[in-house]
Amino acid sequence: MASTMRSEIERSESNNTMEVSIEMLPESLLLEVLAKVASESVVDFNNVKVCSQKFCNFTTKENDLLKIVSFEDYPKILWEPTKHALAIIKRCEESGNPDVLFSKGLREYFNYPNGNIGGLEKLKIAAESGHKLAKYVYGLIMLSSENNESMQEGIEHIRFLKMAKCVMHTRNKIDEITKKYLFIYYNGMLVRRQTRVCKSKPCKGWGLRRGKWIMMNDEDDDLSYCEYCRWDHELEIFYQIFRVR
Repeated sequence: MASTMRSEIERSESNNTMEVSIEMLPESLLLEVLAKVASESVVDFNNVKVCSQKFCNFTTKENDLLKIVSFEDYPKILWEPTKHALAIIKRCEESGNPDVLFSKGLREYFNYPNGNIGGLEKLKIAAESGHKLAKYVYGLIMLSSENNESMQEGIEHIRFLKMAKCVMHTRNKIDEITKKYLFIYYNGMLVRRQTRVCKSKPCKGWGLRRGKWIMMNDEDDDLSYCEYCRWDHELEIFYQIFRVR
């Protein structure tokens, strides 16, 4: 008897359950869902796009979505793309996607044996959009210049990372990308800075830190020390990563 009643209850609950499909969402809400998914994962975004017939009606909004698609959790798609992925990447690049512009810019600028100055423009666009990896690379390329205007432009980008306490984290990701996906050989595009960023002689900030500039994590990146000395230090690491002579 108890078993029969339980079955009837379960059957009744089942009959009252309404299946919810993404297709039932209003278009405005569906766009918000797609934008959220796109900003977190290119794979999830592609899966949702395939499942949603309504997506076909969003051609006017597709560029906006492709611009914010994130490849962060699936870097291999970006750095070692399949034929299918290349088509998606191309459309993302045309939409101004920062992840794609960064990867394209990095490849072009540091390509061996002949780098392409056009890669620097892609890095700049990605950096100005707030892309942290692009800010690190583009910022230190600009800081390598002896031109004061270019140097100040570079400082603004890497200062952003320092204030966000993510210089070391960002540097480590760049180092990982170059070792795992790129074969870096010096192509002569980037020239080592010949003078120090810090012009103070002696610099008290550097003197206090000399021989002890060993930071275990970004929390150790103390803002109270000489900022220019900090960038002289970072440039040396940057040159090692990209084998700048």
